[in-house]
Amino acid sequence: MIISASRRTDIPAFHTEWLMNRLRAGYCLVRNPIYRPLVYKIDLTRKNVDCLVFVTKNPAPIIPHLKEIGSMGHMYMFEVTITPYGKDLEPRVPAKADVAESFREISDRIGADRCLWRYDPILLNDRYLDVDYHRRKFELLCRELEGYTRRCIFSFVDIHDKLIGKENFFRSVSNREKDLLAQSLKEIADRHDIELTYCCPKYDLSKWGIEARGCIDGRQMSRIGVPYEEMSNPLRDGCRCVKNIDIGAYDTCPHDCLYCYANKAKGEARAGRVYDPESEILYGGIDEKDEIVELKGRDLPRLDDFFDYTQYGGAGIR
Repeated sequence: MIISASRRTDIPAFHTEWLMNRLRAGYCLVRNPIYRPLVYKIDLTRKNVDCLVFVTKNPAPIIPHLKEIGSMGHMYMFEVTITPYGKDLEPRVPAKADVAESFREISDRIGADRCLWRYDPILLNDRYLDVDYHRRKFELLCRELEGYTRRCIFSFVDIHDKLIGKENFFRSVSNREKDLLAQSLKEIADRHDIELTYCCPKYDLSKWGIEARGCIDGRQMSRIGVPYEEMSNPLRDGCRCVKNIDIGAYDTCPHDCLYCYANKAKGEARAGRVYDPESEILYGGIDEKDEIVELKGRDLPRLDDFFDYTQYGGAGIR
C-alpha cells in the first residue's frame, strides 16, 4: 500500500517526531475525519508499505531522519510545494530559498525521479498576483529546481467555502487567464526540462500540451518501481491519484496558509492544542466508544471505501 503523509497536514514540517515513533512501532491510528467514532489502525511495517509519500512545504525537519527511514527498508518520495507567495498568504511557510535548498539536498540523496515539485494552487488577485507575476516567479523557481525534479504539478485555486469573503487576497481564475498561464508555464517548464502536469482538471489544457495526472500517480509509481492500484472512488472530482491511505489529521498544520482546505479552525483556536509525539494517533485520544478497524496488507481499499459517507453529507475525503 502507498501511505500519504499527508494531504491533511504537514507531517514532515511539524510532526516528524510523531511519524518516526509510529514507523518504529510499525503502526499508527487515524481517526475518520467525517465519522469520528471510526478509527483505523494502519500497518506501517515494510512488508505492508510499498511507498511513503511525504507531502510538505518544508521538508527540512525530516532530512536528518531519512537515513533511518531508509534503513527500515522503506521506499519514500517527496512532493514539495514551493509557491511564490508572501507572508500575507502563507504566514508561517519558511523562505522559499530555504525550501528550495532542502529540495535540492533531498534530490541529491534520492534522485530527481522521487522529488516532485508542486506549484499549487495558482492564485490571482487584483493587487499584485497576475499572469506576469506568475511568469516571472515560475521562471525563477524552475532555475532553482532544474535537474532536481522531473515533474511540476499545478492547479488553479478552487474557491471553496472557507475562501468566500477573501476576494482581496485571491479570486477565481478566468478561462482566458488559465490559457495564458498554461501556455506560458509550459514553455518555461520545457526550457528547464521539467514536465508540467495539471491536477484535478476542471478546464481542458491539452491544447497546450499539458496532461492531467494525479499527484500520487501510477506512471510515477511505475518509474520508481512501486506497485499500485487504481482508485475506485476518486478523492475529489477530476482526481487521478492511485490508491493510497492518508495518515494525517485536519486542523493540525501551523503553516496557516489562507487558501488551505485542511485547516477549518482559525489559528488562535488551534494554538493551545497539544500534540503528543508518543501517541498512537496524531492528535487527540481514543474514546472507549470508538471502533478501531485494523487495516493490514497491500491489497487495501482507501480509508473511506470502508464507510458510506452519503448518509453524513459527504462523498469522500482527501
